[in-house]
Amino acid sequence: MLRIVDELAGPGPLRVCAHAPADGDAGTGLRVLLIADVLARVVELRGRAVLLGWTGPAYSAATTGLRPADAEGDPESIAESLGGPPGVHLTSGTYERATTACLRVGEAELPPLDGLDPLAVRMLLLGHPYEEPVVATADGIDEAAGTLSRWRRAVAHGAAHPSKPIPADLKATARTALESRLDTAAVLRLLGDLETAPEVPEGAKFETFSYLDRVLGLELVREVGTV
Repeated sequence: MLRIVDELAGPGPLRVCAHAPADGDAGTGLRVLLIADVLARVVELRGRAVLLGWTGPAYSAATTGLRPADAEGDPESIAESLGGPPGVHLTSGTYERATTACLRVGEAELPPLDGLDPLAVRMLLLGHPYEEPVVATADGIDEAAGTLSRWRRAVAHGAAHPSKPIPADLKATARTALESRLDTAAVLRLLGDLETAPEVPEGAKFETFSYLDRVLGLELVREVGTV
């Protein structure tokens, strides 16, 4: 089976275009942009630059951990701004104009987000395979927020210990999951198991959480130096 990042390998920057639905489906639109953000992070972890374009409604990048778009507008203006046509499109439906790779992202139904932690929303969405639909609840988002808080305290605790290398098997497992199918849900499960693994030194836990957060974008190192 050809892995996602292998299919997108090539010279120069990878141009990505995320098509948020224009019908007011804010949850699905946010999820499309989130998966584009994750794809960009995984490709950049492999050493290739990424240029990102968005079509459809704009979303707040700052509050949800999304990287800002390099270009916004219609596909033609995005291709002109990015210096060439996108090498991959992300959409919640069928994008008939795609002549290159296209990832279809499942719909996401979100509750009203007022008063909820946007990075907990990000974590909840990342806990599901990107192609499957998600129905999120306020209770589920609150539970994700609790996990985030606990992990940040654990990372801050680990930062106070001598640094140790990331266990090779954990790194290989996480990279395979991400590079094969953007399986952030598997990475989150790996971190959940790692949190309580007595055989892994605290310094290695810190390095693993920090490294994988480069893709997850959950600000897991936020509390380092505060405990």
